[in-house]
Amino acid sequence: MNKSLGIKAQRVAAAVATAAVLAAGLMTTTASMAASAFDNKMSNVIAHVKADPNYKSIPLNSSVDREWFFNECEALYKNKITKEQYIADGAKQFPGYDASFAELADLLTAA
Repeated sequence: MNKSLGIKAQRVAAAVATAAVLAAGLMTTTASMAASAFDNKMSNVIAHVKADPNYKSIPLNSSVDREWFFNECEALYKNKITKEQYIADGAKQFPGYDASFAELADLLTAA
């Protein structure tokens, strides 16, 4: 495997782990999770929702759900989709979690 594919695989694995941590409401982080600006932002988001007793954790129970979640978060963070689209996509994928996606959208787009 070439070096760039190995690095991408490590980054995806770290991001999936971050999403799983967020979904589970657990707040352990590793150095590999802080490898990029997006990963740093996700770490901050995780810390924030952990401290919020009203945050309703999104049930990311499968690897497909976690990958979808990560891709949506990254798309929002990189301005590929709007907050409104992120929240609508989240509500469609996970009905009843609109407030969770709205909170995440605000956190992911905050400077």
